[in-house]
Amino acid sequence: MSGGVGLADFHSHLVPGVDDGSRTLDEAMDGIRRMRNAGVTRITTTPHFRASLTKDPPELQKALEVMDEGWELIRDSAAEEWPDMDFRRGHEVLLDIPDPDLSDERLRLGGTPSVLVEWPRFQVPPGTPQVLAGIVEKGLVPVVAHPERYSGIDGHLHVVRQWKEAGAFLQGNHGSLTGRYGPGPRALIQRLLAEG
Repeated sequence: MSGGVGLADFHSHLVPGVDDGSRTLDEAMDGIRRMRNAGVTRITTTPHFRASLTKDPPELQKALEVMDEGWELIRDSAAEEWPDMDFRRGHEVLLDIPDPDLSDERLRLGGTPSVLVEWPRFQVPPGTPQVLAGIVEKGLVPVVAHPERYSGIDGHLHVVRQWKEAGAFLQGNHGSLTGRYGPGPRALIQRLLAEG
């Protein structure tokens, strides 16, 4: 697909060798090729990033420099093959602390105020609505990644509703819709979509 408006993907692990996603540039390019074949023309790739690093500026800069190198490699390689591709950067920020400093634009989705967030070990700790409200108070828009995959969340949908009331958006995984993660996440993502 070339030209015009296509689909956008804002949660992928394509930066090679930095997390549990693509291990090599070839693997990343294969992923982009599959996305292009599905009609995706804008990709914001989001490697994992621990929020606690924002409290240690030297470590934060070191980690971001590694991400920068990998991101520039994949961006430049994608641009050679697909010049019309809108390729952006972001991160999937693991909220391992309740009050991260998300002021660095590289931590957000494509330089927007939106930030893709998740909690450790697919568990929902207490106080998550307040953490999300704190992010909103900083002028940012939290987007909770894959809520349908959190352990036990199907019995606690009131928490998901509290996330939305706090100003967060939800982002479900394609794999959940297709059943890749099992019948539980599939049923839950369908229920969340039906509720809006």
